[in-house]
Amino acid sequence: MTAPAALSDESKFLIDFNVCSVPAALGLDIPPVAAAAMLDISEGDYENYIREAADTVRASGRRLLERPEVANAIDSWQIPAAGTVLAVGDSITTYRYSFAHLLAAMLQDRREEEGIRFVNAGQSGYTSSLGLETTYSQNLAYQPDWVLIKFGVNDCKQFGGKQAHPLVSADEYRANMAAIVNAYRRFSNAQIVLLTPTPVVESITDINPDLATMRLHWRNANLATYAEIIRNLADKQNVRCVDLMAAFGLDPDPTLFLPDGLHPNPAGHQIIAEHTLFVLQVDK
Repeated sequence: MTAPAALSDESKFLIDFNVCSVPAALGLDIPPVAAAAMLDISEGDYENYIREAADTVRASGRRLLERPEVANAIDSWQIPAAGTVLAVGDSITTYRYSFAHLLAAMLQDRREEEGIRFVNAGQSGYTSSLGLETTYSQNLAYQPDWVLIKFGVNDCKQFGGKQAHPLVSADEYRANMAAIVNAYRRFSNAQIVLLTPTPVVESITDINPDLATMRLHWRNANLATYAEIIRNLADKQNVRCVDLMAAFGLDPDPTLFLPDGLHPNPAGHQIIAEHTLFVLQVDK
């Protein structure tokens, strides 16, 4: 039997603390072979799906770019050559068909020669509390020229029933979001764009079997309160704000959401992308 190779102290540390179980929280990349193994599918099937999703987003972006006002907004977005755009948030941001991926695809189509880097650092399930932590532990390291910040839907989770308190209180959410903005203001030169939470389709989320298993609910009244916190913070800090509660309304169209009633679908994300581009034209 061949003697095992000696492990480095770093490898021992990673094994000791089960770091392989929390790659996202530590900012580690997950190679396709590992992601496929976690999902119990082949690496080829995993990579093919990723390519198909990217092709779909690219095609959607190109259709949007056929509208002169969208193309002009992308062309006039004041990102320096070789600059970095960072998108942070929860599953709505990281979703493979999200507004962030759409914006990245349109930038690539129109301004590929400028070498702009678009980093989607959204993480499913993240609250503003986790967002504040990763601001310092990971995201400031990108030194972005622009940062798009969207937290709040997970903060408003209500475990145990419709009358339960939100997972993150309004006061804590307000403090977290202010701290995130202040971090980018203090430790980077980023232009900051705040996006309010999106609403949910309560009639669907209330009966969704996966959410029901967790006794999990959302109320749009709470999401509207947290959206108002973002609007006030943007006014106070003089940063751009994308008001998605106003865009979707308190009784949103179910056809703009996935079957869970929680996540906007590709059509919904086109609305988010368009509203974001409009706000980017506002001088701050």
